[in-house]
Amino acid sequence: MNELFKVLFLTSAIALTAGCSNSDNGDKDDRCQPDDQDGIVGGTNTVLLNVSDTAFAVGGVKSGSTQPNITVENSSTVKLTVTNVGKKAHSFKVACIPSGLPAGCEQTSCFPNEANIAAIAPGDSVSVTFLTPAVEGNYQFTSNEPGDSVIVGEFVLN
Repeated sequence: MNELFKVLFLTSAIALTAGCSNSDNGDKDDRCQPDDQDGIVGGTNTVLLNVSDTAFAVGGVKSGSTQPNITVENSSTVKLTVTNVGKKAHSFKVACIPSGLPAGCEQTSCFPNEANIAAIAPGDSVSVTFLTPAVEGNYQFTSNEPGDSVIVGEFVLN
């Protein structure tokens, strides 16, 4: 009877431990998963963005838009095309934000490197496709070419 009890106890302990472990099979620690305020994640977005010598503007080259901010869902696929309508080269770089997650979790949330675009010559366009971060918030983007400190916008992730 004692041997049967030991076997049953050991089997139960192993099953409980395996069921609660954070193993190498891709499970993630739930406390390190950001909240989603609107309950909507994902999707696919095509975004056209112009950069002039003074500002970013969402929309096609002749759209007349002056809106510098891009609003999409978190964890969504974005195909971004940036067109330089200015007279000098401009780039596109997205800044990181604090993640707001507890200690022991990633403390910053960043767009992938694929979202950043090196200097674009006047009249040229560059397209990139990437997945937006899971952490909702406002991620500032800039052109980090010399003299472009006033050229800013935001990726607003809902």
